[in-house]
Amino acid sequence: MHLPVAPRPEFKGVTGHGDWADSLAQLDADFGELMAFLEEKGLRENTIVVFSGDNGPEEMEPDRGHPGFWDGSYFTGMEGSLRTPAIIRYPGVVPGNRRSNEIVHITDMFTTLARWAGADVPDDRVIDGVDQRAFFQGDTDTSARDGFPFWMGSRMYGVKWKNFKVVT
Repeated sequence: MHLPVAPRPEFKGVTGHGDWADSLAQLDADFGELMAFLEEKGLRENTIVVFSGDNGPEEMEPDRGHPGFWDGSYFTGMEGSLRTPAIIRYPGVVPGNRRSNEIVHITDMFTTLARWAGADVPDDRVIDGVDQRAFFQGDTDTSARDGFPFWMGSRMYGVKWKNFKVVT
């Protein structure tokens, strides 16, 4: 959940567990509507759906989330900031019920989605993303990326490589 955690009026109080849980219920309902729309338009089986976070949760109340068993929150270089869940649905291409702890960087999604769409990746500039199609499609169990640098504002804060991290 991204801050501010403020559910729309129709979701306020629906869970009985506060604004964070109500906002999660709202997100679930909105995502369900999106999937229903794709079904209604006959696009559900031929649409790539990516559901992912871009950073760890907020640590301060009232918007506090939880990174699971990792430590970290917004604006830190801790694992709970760098590791976020992702779900990819692409029927007939990405197999279901697969889980992984491999590294995929958000920049990889540009390259991967462009290639899935049949587009060329521009070669007139540096593109940080790597093509992850083989990994997502289950053709390999390992990601095409084994690490990445991470930043705190304009300062390079560290480098993550496999299960290791170096912080400056």
